[in-house]
Amino acid sequence: MEMSLEHIVEEVKFYIINHNYEEAKRLLESALKKFPENEELLYHLGILYELMFKEDEAVRIYRRILELYPSGKRARDVVEKLKKLGEI
Repeated sequence: MEMSLEHIVEEVKFYIINHNYEEAKRLLESALKKFPENEELLYHLGILYELMFKEDEAVRIYRRILELYPSGKRARDVVEKLKKLGEI
């Protein structure tokens, strides 16, 4: 049975909260193969990369989100994250 996007995001959040970053990454990468430009999946991947101290990867993902969704629901959060990372 396939999980809905909402369920995937909730499961990813669960793994992140419990510091199971590798499982969160596996789930996100799998979901992004089906939905490569999904704003929520990309956003959570960016957060995950930050938590894994992969700032360059996080920046790459955040820039991609702004490129795809300049006025998206996560745009303001992404801009703040890029500022925090010294990229704006």
